[in-house]
Amino acid sequence: MAGVSHPVIDLSRLLNAPLLCLEIPRNTSKWVPSRPHTSERKVHAMNRELELYVPVNEQNHDPRVACVLVMDVSYSMSGAPITALSDGYKVFIDEIQNDPLARKRAEVSVVTFGTSAHVVIPFQEAQRLQPTEFETDGSTDMAGGINLALDQLEERKSQYRAQHLEYFRPWLFLMTDGAPNHEGFEEALRRLNQAEAEKRVEVFAVGVGENVNWDVLKRVSKERGPLKLNGLAFAEMFQWLSASLSSVSESVNFGYDDSSHREPGEQIALPPVGWGTLQ
Repeated sequence: MAGVSHPVIDLSRLLNAPLLCLEIPRNTSKWVPSRPHTSERKVHAMNRELELYVPVNEQNHDPRVACVLVMDVSYSMSGAPITALSDGYKVFIDEIQNDPLARKRAEVSVVTFGTSAHVVIPFQEAQRLQPTEFETDGSTDMAGGINLALDQLEERKSQYRAQHLEYFRPWLFLMTDGAPNHEGFEEALRRLNQAEAEKRVEVFAVGVGENVNWDVLKRVSKERGPLKLNGLAFAEMFQWLSASLSSVSESVNFGYDDSSHREPGEQIALPPVGWGTLQ
């Protein structure tokens, strides 16, 4: 239009300008936009990479018992085993959410390991848990699962201390149906054994099926031997776990740091194990 001047845009300056990126803080939930032409399976795999974070509920002043479930989801768990695991986890949620004390004192996280390890459920109060369908994935990166679980536990305990919350000695509950990958396993095992020896964690190991390397699984804990699951009795196993966490949450075995805990074997009577046999 005559008499109207238009600004001149220097395209070279725009093309050479640096991109503006948003950095998401580590300790917040992350959102990743969907990508076009990406299959649902790839989107699901991408979402599993997210390290979701649920902050400690500041309105709940009860002491906490943190329990991380370290679940083998390698391809050998395909079919009936992975279905039974998912169904058993739902039973666990139903059981623990029916306990008025454990549902707010127990905090649960789920770490799975296949080709690699992932946090599929971040630490949160049991009353917030939702059922999930586990999926199988590749080989058996147990080392990655152990390391990620220990990292999760230490971070959660630091959050309790920051909130001036007392806590029980955390639990690490590991389940596998085979033998771990060799890479990094010895280092992860030493780290786990040291944490257990220093009374920073209670360790439980469960083997599933006939292909478990029991010589390896017996090394996971120095305090107690591994248990062999009776068939696919995941529901019974998770019922026991819920009842055990309920027993812990009703005890007075808590403090503001790891050194303040009493010996749990002398103070807390756990339910009898009817779902497995000691190896």
